[in-house]
Amino acid sequence: MSHLGEFGFIDALSARLEAQAGGIGIGDDAAAWQPTPGCVTVATTDMLVEGIHFNLDWTTPLDLGWKALAVNLSDLAAMGARPGRALVSVAMLPEQADLILRVYEGMSELAHLTGTRVVGGDTVRTPGPIVINVALVGEADPGRLLRRDGARPGDLLALTGPVGASAAGLDLLSRGDLAAQARPEAASLLSAHHRPWPQLAAGSALAGLGLHCAIDVSDGVASEAAHIARASGVAIEIETERIPLSPDAVALLGVEKARHLALSGGEDYQLLFAVPEARLAEVVAALPGGAPPAVVGRVTGEAPGGTVTLTESGRRVQLARSGYTAF
Repeated sequence: MSHLGEFGFIDALSARLEAQAGGIGIGDDAAAWQPTPGCVTVATTDMLVEGIHFNLDWTTPLDLGWKALAVNLSDLAAMGARPGRALVSVAMLPEQADLILRVYEGMSELAHLTGTRVVGGDTVRTPGPIVINVALVGEADPGRLLRRDGARPGDLLALTGPVGASAAGLDLLSRGDLAAQARPEAASLLSAHHRPWPQLAAGSALAGLGLHCAIDVSDGVASEAAHIARASGVAIEIETERIPLSPDAVALLGVEKARHLALSGGEDYQLLFAVPEARLAEVVAALPGGAPPAVVGRVTGEAPGGTVTLTESGRRVQLARSGYTAF
């Protein structure tokens, strides 16, 4: 940082990103672009704090950059929105400049793959841990937003794909289990944790069908189902044995732990969505990738305040921990 200075460092960050097209990007007092006619704007922001949301002992700067953008893209996917522009702010020590440049390289990689443009942000000095904040703006078609409050009695609850892999990868890393990390099955779990893929295509497909309810699985299936139940004012029953698990998580950790991590671990960024039973075949045909969604439960009725019941083989089960919370 000493040889670059603040503005030289900003130039170095900008050089790691694709050039802004159709507007003003990095280098002015604010970014600007022309909104798309006939679209609604969708915005989200997410903050990652070193020691709480990531650990540099086992996370590379490239993976950190990828994930910092991915978690925001997943929020847009859960709304059925398309990505657009991002503003990235970083709090760091001056001697961490090279590390942050690599973070931007990882972020730029995912931005390129998803059609996202990083158009500005801020950099500040901090005596504490690294903090990365991404604010992301996207667009959606009017009347085609997926929301948490759209579940209705009789709807099925389904997942776009397997869950629990990311939490299983984190479990291997946090326990320092080098022998397990070296096993072939661990590769997919570590990749799921370090480089999650936001389900943008699936979210767009669900919104395009006119469905109304989805959420991304960032904090575990049980927690996300509770968010839907509360927002929609409904009772939800989840059959835990129907939750699609990562085969590699089952192979390394056993089915019981893999299922627990799927329910409470999070960071899978699959979508949990509600669909009328009569429209399930449409969803199967519309979702990309060829793998059908997994029906894991249903909305059993109205319930002010929302309730979620977990069952296994017809019997009610309790979780010691329902999902990640910030406080």
